[in-house]
Amino acid sequence: MTLPDYPFASHFVTASGHRMHYVDEGRGETILLLHGNPTWSYLYRHVISGLSDRHRCVAPDHLGFGLSDKPAHADYSMRAHVMRLEAFVQALDLRDVTLVVQDWGGVIGLSWAVRHKALVKRLVVLNTAGFVPRTFGELASLRPVPWGFPLLWSLRIPVLGELFVQGMAGFVRYLVPLGVHHRERLTDEVMAGYLAPYPTWASRRAHLASVRQVPMRPKDPAWQLLEETGAELDGWTVPTQIVWGMRDPVFVPWFLEEFERRLPNHAPTVRIPDASHFLQDDRPDRITQAVRTFMEAAAGRADHPLHAA
Repeated sequence: MTLPDYPFASHFVTASGHRMHYVDEGRGETILLLHGNPTWSYLYRHVISGLSDRHRCVAPDHLGFGLSDKPAHADYSMRAHVMRLEAFVQALDLRDVTLVVQDWGGVIGLSWAVRHKALVKRLVVLNTAGFVPRTFGELASLRPVPWGFPLLWSLRIPVLGELFVQGMAGFVRYLVPLGVHHRERLTDEVMAGYLAPYPTWASRRAHLASVRQVPMRPKDPAWQLLEETGAELDGWTVPTQIVWGMRDPVFVPWFLEEFERRLPNHAPTVRIPDASHFLQDDRPDRITQAVRTFMEAAAGRADHPLHAA
C-alpha cells in the first residue's frame, strides 16, 4: 500500500490469535506509539519519520484498525485491546519503552503500562484520558465544555451509529477533520490514507465498537477500566512528558491538569495553541521536538529532575 508520507515496511505478528500489523523503523531506544479511533499507525507517519533516525519507532495497529485483522466476531472491548497489547509487547520482547499515547491509545496504553511498570521507561502523553471524573455530573460541569462528548455519545443510538460510522465512513470522513485545527493539511491524499484500510461496512466495525464505549456512567465497562487505571497512575514517578493540543473539543484542559497532578515526575508541559485532538496532523513538528528533547535530556543527565522519585 503506497500512501503519502508513509514509506514504511509492513510487519505482522500474531497476538491473542489474531494478526496485528505494525511499523518498526529505526534503531536505538524503543518508542511505542499507540493510536486511537478511527485512526491507525498512519497517524504517526510524521513523528516516526522525525524520530527514527535515532530511535526505534514501533507503531502497531489495534485489532480492527489499519492493516491488522478485522474479524467479524472479535472482542473489541478496551480490556481486550489491553490484553492484545500485552501479547504484542511480549511477542516483540519490548523493554524499557518510551510509551506515546493519544485518544483510545491512551486508555489502552496506560491501562497496560500501569500493569507492567517495569517495562516502561518513560511516558509521553498526548490528548487522551487515563482516568474519569468522580461523577458524570463533574464531567458535565467541565469548562470549557467538551462538546465533542455529546457528539460521540449520539452514535450509540441504534441504526444512526451503524449508518454514520459503518455505512458512510463518517467517523473518518467528517469527525477526523473536526479534530484537526489546520484542516488544510488534510489534503485529499491524506484523507485517502486514513480511509485506505476501511473500504467496506464490515471493515469499520471496530470504529463503531470503540465509539460506543465512550463512558457515560460509572457502570460502563470503560469507566470502570479508567477508574482502575487512574488509581494506579496516581503518584507514579515515571518520567513523563505531556504534549497537548489546546483546541481539543473532547479532552479539554481539565484532563491535562489531571495528568500533571497524577504524574508528579513530569517535565514542563508542551501546550500547543494551534493544535486540536489529532495534534499529530496539526503540529507533528512540535511533538517530534518535544519527544526528542525529553528523551535526550533524561538520557543525558543522571541527575536530571525527571529521574527524581
